[in-house]
Amino acid sequence: MTLSRMLMPFFAKMATSPNVRNLRRGWFEVKRRLLPSLNTVIFYHRVNDPYSLLLLQALPRFLEDFKVKLEIRFVLELPAETNPHQSLQANYALQDAKRLAKLHDLVFPDNASLPSQEDALKASAILLKHQNRPKLLHLVTEVTSALWGCSTTTFQSAAKRYGSLKDSEARALLGQATAELQARGHYNSAMLYYGGEWYWGLDRLAHLADRLNKPGMRRVTGDLADYQRQYRHVLQSYNTLRPRPKQVKTLDFYFSFRSPYSYLAADRVFKLADLYKIPVIPKPVLPMVSRGIALPKAKRRYILIDAKREAEKYNMPFGKICDPLGDGIYNAMALFEFAQQKGLDKEYVVSVMSGIWSEGLDVTRKSHLRKIVERAELDWSEAETFLGTDRWRKQAERNNEELGKLGLWGVPAFKYGSLVLWGQDRLWSLEKEVLAGTKNGN
Repeated sequence: MTLSRMLMPFFAKMATSPNVRNLRRGWFEVKRRLLPSLNTVIFYHRVNDPYSLLLLQALPRFLEDFKVKLEIRFVLELPAETNPHQSLQANYALQDAKRLAKLHDLVFPDNASLPSQEDALKASAILLKHQNRPKLLHLVTEVTSALWGCSTTTFQSAAKRYGSLKDSEARALLGQATAELQARGHYNSAMLYYGGEWYWGLDRLAHLADRLNKPGMRRVTGDLADYQRQYRHVLQSYNTLRPRPKQVKTLDFYFSFRSPYSYLAADRVFKLADLYKIPVIPKPVLPMVSRGIALPKAKRRYILIDAKREAEKYNMPFGKICDPLGDGIYNAMALFEFAQQKGLDKEYVVSVMSGIWSEGLDVTRKSHLRKIVERAELDWSEAETFLGTDRWRKQAERNNEELGKLGLWGVPAFKYGSLVLWGQDRLWSLEKEVLAGTKNGN
């Protein structure tokens, strides 16, 4: 065991420490009071991004609630190295945005299709021409909504009314904004940047609201219920003491031992399945980097910080991490096969995920593996014989192929009947589907 692996959990714990985060925020507050211009939320908007469209609709209320200024930057082409599955993500986002819109009482067309690149560039050029005008948010909402066909104004009439920059000028300004986005440490659109931290779309607006919910920043009193909808919904819809009939449909749960979001999902999805008597099948896949897809440093850093915030929302321990990449992943996958044979796969997944992401256990070490295995009530002497085998590879490949056929690219992912979901922050949608089926007698 190298010194770097021994120290890794402690460095990770420091990087995700709430105390360190609070120190950074405290220093920002000092600067913000001295320089009021810092009290600004910057929104990186992409006109053909469904999540940007939904966030646009939520921002007016947000600006009424909190004393911050808003600046808008326009991007269009996202960096390929940090967004390697853009076509799959775009297609999935069309369906996902419909679910989000219903949850938050927003508007997204039922028959939505992605705007053409030509129209997206034209819309961006319109907005860039007027980027210094007062009440820019209103214009951005009007033009973006028209582009998506969810406005009383047609896109053609908006283009004629407002005019636009030349394509070459627009491309240059869009490139500058993308460079700024990357320089500040991100890679995606529908992002809000405030005080050195990033918040993605509607899904993370609650985190920013929490941060700003203090005297001098909050305009009105009351709770933040509207910002917390997805957090409050999960596992609160039904009386848990009421007997539940066993569900006919099975739930496929695709995950990676190296995915912090898979860790955040695992225990919660197993509890949800137990509550509603759903047969659940855990389906591990290899990490993206093991499949030849690199994870740039900026993306790794954001995921780590974001996962910590999400873990705090669900009162889950997180941050003392030992990266399992390499032999650790192979060990975890091999032992999963053993746990599955013994009918304790769910218990094993929770045990190993907790070890990796909250306890700093090194799954390249047999002593740590033994602890993980035995607390899942598995026999270590039997389990040890599975180490070094590669029988698990064929199943992992099949799981990855299934994921691709579902139109997905990453984990955690879920399939329940015809419902396909991506992300640990979509368990509320899974529960709604289960409840709908229960009420309909399915």
